[in-house]
Amino acid sequence: MKSKKPGSWSAVKASLSSMDRLGLVGVIRDLYEASTANRRFLHARFVPAAGTLAEYRDLVAGAVFPDPLSQRPIRLRDAAMAITDYKRSTGDLTGVVDLLLTFVEAGTEQAADLGYGDDAYFATLERKLSEAVSMLEALPAEARAEAVARLVRLAQFQDKIGWGYGDFLADIAARWSRRKTRSARATGRDAV
Repeated sequence: MKSKKPGSWSAVKASLSSMDRLGLVGVIRDLYEASTANRRFLHARFVPAAGTLAEYRDLVAGAVFPDPLSQRPIRLRDAAMAITDYKRSTGDLTGVVDLLLTFVEAGTEQAADLGYGDDAYFATLERKLSEAVSMLEALPAEARAEAVARLVRLAQFQDKIGWGYGDFLADIAARWSRRKTRSARATGRDAV
């Protein structure tokens, strides 16, 4: 029989499989107490509350666009990790799109307000926006309509930001506005 590498998930899984219920609860308690991120994850997974998405939204916005007077650094990687944690803990696609749009909105506002950004920064914003757009079809109609409205609002920054990013925003907004109009004509009502 092949032995499992000590640093692999299969080795951990094998150890966990041999534990009783109390032992597993103890391990989870230890993880809970080990870090704020673990606590947030476990709360989102096992004790979902109305404030969970709002808490993650604050984390994302604060990491992407911290208070300029606070001297805190911009932490795009932390914001992206918060979105990944939310997705893993809840599986809530609507919330994930909300967080992706929050990421892009905060970054876009920062770029417009403070003139912040470089090629890598705008490429990250474009990737997050593209990720959100790729999930729109899977959203319920009401959530999709809200997300599209947020996309269209982002286009207001098109003339304030260079690096081709303003054009990218305008492109996405125009595409989804046309789509909304075609859909509304086809159904005879205001649909997305």
